[in-house]
Amino acid sequence: MSDVREEYPAAFPVRQLLTAPVVGWALYDFANTIFSYAVVTRYFNDWITEQKDAPDWQLGLMLFGVGVALVVALPVSGALADRVGRRMPFLLAFTLLCVAATAALGAVEATVTALLLGGVAIFAFQNGLAHYDPLLADLAPERLRGRVSGFGAGVGYAGALIALVALGIAVGEGDNQRAFVPTAALFLLFALPCFVLVRERRREAAAGSVGEVARAALAQVGATLRRAREYGDVWRFLLARFLYVDAVGTIIAFMLVYAGRMGEMSAAAETALIGLSIVFAGAGALAAGAAVERVGPRRVLVSVLGLLVAAMLAAALVGGTTVLWLVGPVVGVALGTVATADRVFLLRLAPAVYRGEFFGLATLVGRLSSGIGPLVLWGGTIFVLADLTGAASEAGASRVAVVVLAAACLAGILVLRRIDDRPRAWSAG
Repeated sequence: MSDVREEYPAAFPVRQLLTAPVVGWALYDFANTIFSYAVVTRYFNDWITEQKDAPDWQLGLMLFGVGVALVVALPVSGALADRVGRRMPFLLAFTLLCVAATAALGAVEATVTALLLGGVAIFAFQNGLAHYDPLLADLAPERLRGRVSGFGAGVGYAGALIALVALGIAVGEGDNQRAFVPTAALFLLFALPCFVLVRERRREAAAGSVGEVARAALAQVGATLRRAREYGDVWRFLLARFLYVDAVGTIIAFMLVYAGRMGEMSAAAETALIGLSIVFAGAGALAAGAAVERVGPRRVLVSVLGLLVAAMLAAALVGGTTVLWLVGPVVGVALGTVATADRVFLLRLAPAVYRGEFFGLATLVGRLSSGIGPLVLWGGTIFVLADLTGAASEAGASRVAVVVLAAACLAGILVLRRIDDRPRAWSAG
């Protein structure tokens, strides 16, 4: 297997990476991390489960429903992008849908309506990412994509820090619902440079009309999975990603819920915990970008996810809120590392002609697992132990749920260790 890094000389001027397209691309990471902070991590879940007093399983059911919807939507949108030879129009459409649904959350009262709008926002957000991540191939040669990816993720977490301050002022100690309209406005504002500055390379369009391509994509979800199996390392990567994203996504979604059940934490302390995690996520993203170029994405992911497993087990065994000040930064580093290394890993494994399909499938796998985690591993564990059998308190059942998530992450690590992550001949495309 040839190493395509030889196509790019060691003296390639790294300063040329900080071009307008790279900065515009990175600012989209800045924008979408604001949404992720507000809706996925900080305000939405706490608003639903604590302020609206809905059980954990209802939130998990919504996330699972989003995952099922994405099973259909992601292959179709990926195939349509391949049909027209462009991803940017799809990124724009899903971004606008996400912004609109997020803004609408600021005006609703009924819990069911809030869950539906939250589902639409997350659905559009994840669809957008499936078209955003592959744009990395248009911005830098393979040898430097780890650095560009890390730069984008690092800028993204800077956006989350801005959101932490701005939304913290907007919400104060009051209703979390106040966060959603400012979130929508900030997302739109900082996403705009990507649409203005990034120029993707025109690719050869697939044959057939748009309708034919959409119908074929719906009929060939199984074929896409079979194609991924033909590329054994792609299949193993998707399986591993299903397992570790299950753990990472769920622990991020419920970290503050877990903290509240372990002891009293003020809103200011919760914000500070999230802020500390975000700082480490940004640092982890930047460090992972450089490390991926030196040792490859597999070793980086295995090392950091192993540390996360240890941190989750510590949180479950020790209990209380004090240990979370150590666990939070580790969760942040893991989140930043996954954001940086995942897309470089898949770019190495996926032939250019199938990138739209495989990136869509990877996002599908991540989103579906992030729905199963809250519904089955988290919500299911708590429902069985606390609500159904009364074998444990809600706090005790939450600690068991964290152990279950750690086991899922460990299983993902074991799968990752079997993948050859050396660049393929098609990585430069």
